[in-house]
Amino acid sequence: MRAAVFGALTAVERPVSAYDVAESVSKSQGRRVAANSVYRILDLFVRTNLARRIESANAYIANPHPGCQHDCIFLICDCCGKAVHIDDDALTGALVGAARAAGFADVRPVVELRGNCSDCS
Repeated sequence: MRAAVFGALTAVERPVSAYDVAESVSKSQGRRVAANSVYRILDLFVRTNLARRIESANAYIANPHPGCQHDCIFLICDCCGKAVHIDDDALTGALVGAARAAGFADVRPVVELRGNCSDCS
């Protein structure tokens, strides 16, 4: 089941919901797959850095470099839904530093910028 979920996640280039993944896996396996099961698997993928969660869209995308531990910055197109991942350790490091200075611990920056991609603008 994990392989089927990962396959469905990597088959598209835009973030997808757990319901989209469940529908895709259901079609490929010829049986109904519950979204709750998919959510559990996607959460496992996020914990193990195989996938990233796009918070503002409640959607998931396969992590193109699971070996890296960067805090990702996502650029999300409001028109087509495409998500572009960039790394900027200086930016995310500054956010973590500011949070720690304010007394927060175990900070995980979530940076998502919305707009139109070059294809849609």
